[in-house]
Amino acid sequence: MATKRDLVEAQAFSRRRLLTAFVSGAPGGQELEPTKPMRGVVAGVVLSVLVVIGSVGWGLLQPKPNDWQDDRLVVVKDSGARYVSQGGTLYPVLNTTSARLAIEAGSFDVIVVSPDVIADAPRGRTVGIEGAPDSPPAQSALVGTGWTACVAEDGIATHVGVPLETEAAQAVVVQVAGETYVVADGVRHHVPATDAPAVLRSLQLDTATPVEARAAWLNLFPAGSDLAPLEVEGAGSPAPPGAGLDGLEVGTVVRVGAVGVTSRTFVVLEDGALASLSEFAGALYALGSGALGAQVEVAPADIRGAASADPLGADDWPQELVEPMPAERAPCAVLSTGTAPGVSLVSAEPPAAAGVDVVPGGGAVFVARTQEGAAGAYGLLDETGRRFGLPGATSDTLLRLGYTEDDVVSVPPAWAELFAPGPELTPEAAFPAEVAASATPTAGTP
Repeated sequence: MATKRDLVEAQAFSRRRLLTAFVSGAPGGQELEPTKPMRGVVAGVVLSVLVVIGSVGWGLLQPKPNDWQDDRLVVVKDSGARYVSQGGTLYPVLNTTSARLAIEAGSFDVIVVSPDVIADAPRGRTVGIEGAPDSPPAQSALVGTGWTACVAEDGIATHVGVPLETEAAQAVVVQVAGETYVVADGVRHHVPATDAPAVLRSLQLDTATPVEARAAWLNLFPAGSDLAPLEVEGAGSPAPPGAGLDGLEVGTVVRVGAVGVTSRTFVVLEDGALASLSEFAGALYALGSGALGAQVEVAPADIRGAASADPLGADDWPQELVEPMPAERAPCAVLSTGTAPGVSLVSAEPPAAAGVDVVPGGGAVFVARTQEGAAGAYGLLDETGRRFGLPGATSDTLLRLGYTEDDVVSVPPAWAELFAPGPELTPEAAFPAEVAASATPTAGTP
């Protein structure tokens, strides 16, 4: 262990060594020269000058917006003011949709300028369609199919492009303004009030709780034949002789079966022909002429001479009995667009409230087409859920908005009516011909 004397001598040695380092200079006897204080300042000034020169040069090399004078949407930096340029005159425009309609198809372009570039440009009157979309949906954001409309307590909840978990449904019993309907296989069928209890009971739908719905929702499904007791003419009279029907009456239900073959059901008609009877039609026939007699079992050979007639019942009726959807689910209509639009029935969780929900930025370009295929009015749906008429829409009008004929989808008129109407969108409304003729150009500031 070091003594006190050793510690004192070590401290003295360290002090002498430090002093020698301060007074002896650099190794080899050379003195270190201090750094010049202005060297960093000069370097900073030179670097700043180079940055300024580079910025000026880059600005000089950049192209100037010299093509803003005609058929352009001119947007002013900082203020965001928008103008449509026609012949060197700037017309303040209410929205981008109006600007697109005002500019020839294929010429639309957006030019961003600083205020000084157009400070001396003449100004015209404000143009545009008040209430038009601020900007039309992008072509890539159009939603052409899969629109869904569900029954809500306070109306209809419509979804366009918004994911919704649904389940397939066979049928639902609906009441609209006191009238009863059955929606099945994408078709709505009215049930006359006088026969409603018996019809629902025969179709095994009497246990389903009818859903209160709006007529606008019910009309989304094409109208089908009424559901009522099924009758045949001459029921109860003797069948014509021959054809193996001797002893049978008109209206008799004949079940034909053979080993290894599924039995089929027919009805004897007044002319002696046999009309096939589906399970669904059979349930309604049992309420009508089918109640007159018992069913008869025959072999195929017994009726080989009988002619075949068209199936009994309406063509738009389901073939088999349908199962009602669960009472805790909400019925929804789903639209499939195309050359022949179709509607299907699904179920979903009950919506919280009625309204229209469109995917952000989405929309659609559509033409209302009737069930017979007749084309009606064209329209544009935007992300706010409003529809805007496109009267007399042509390829030119669609191109001005950024679309083509291939973007147009066919929808039943009832689906178009789900959306609140907005103003009509036409080139003439966006930029009336008299505006350019009567405008008094004045210089102004953006």
